Amino acid sequence: MATRYIGLKEMCKLTGKSHPTLWRMWEKKKEFPAPHRSKSGSFLGWPEQVYEEWVQQQASN
Repeated sequence: MATRYIGLKEMCKLTGKSHPTLWRMWEKKKEFPAPHRSKSGSFLGWPEQVYEEWVQQQASN
């Protein structure tokens, strides 16, 4: 089964956060999972399962 990746624009809509806020959350504060990249370094996004796990973690906190 192929992994569906959530792009940056969609992730901003799903979380209700802006691009700079998401960047700070994953790069600076480590409060959000970092996006996945291909072997060549290009941006793929977040696997849908990673987002779902993060949502569940937020709900339990």
